[in-house]
Amino acid sequence: MEIERKFLINNVNNLTLNRFANKEIIQDYLYVDDFTAIRKRKIIEDKDCIYTYTVKTNKVGIKVNEIETKITKEQYENLKINESFNQISKTRYIIPYKDNLKIELDVFHEKYEGIIFAEIEFESEGQAKNTELPTWFGKELSYNITNSEMAIKPVSNILGKIQNNS
Repeated sequence: MEIERKFLINNVNNLTLNRFANKEIIQDYLYVDDFTAIRKRKIIEDKDCIYTYTVKTNKVGIKVNEIETKITKEQYENLKINESFNQISKTRYIIPYKDNLKIELDVFHEKYEGIIFAEIEFESEGQAKNTELPTWFGKELSYNITNSEMAIKPVSNILGKIQNNS
């Protein structure tokens, strides 16, 4: 079970991002419906390349069942993407935060260039509700936008939702 909150970030000028660990992520969604999202990811960190296959189901609020498995490059390449879906490309910065939490700051590229989200994964809903958030976080998007939605809807729809939430 993943418990995660997502926020829009309007400005990262006060953060020195190059001091944080980061990785390049390319994710393609293979299947998405109202209850399930299946994706494959290529994660480039330093000189290593990791491939994953993820199934997310039963999203309710900030909770979702998530099963993620490492796969081989060959398995990754054999998983056929849905050409009608948007590929998501981003740089993820890992920023240490209080109580051993980590902020995953996603700086999007290509179709979503200029969009920045921050996500924090929590151990419980209580922790998610009671953790004081950084002052540089913008509007919460946890209930409004998912990456799978970004993959399946026109970019203009997502940009409109972001503008309405900022």
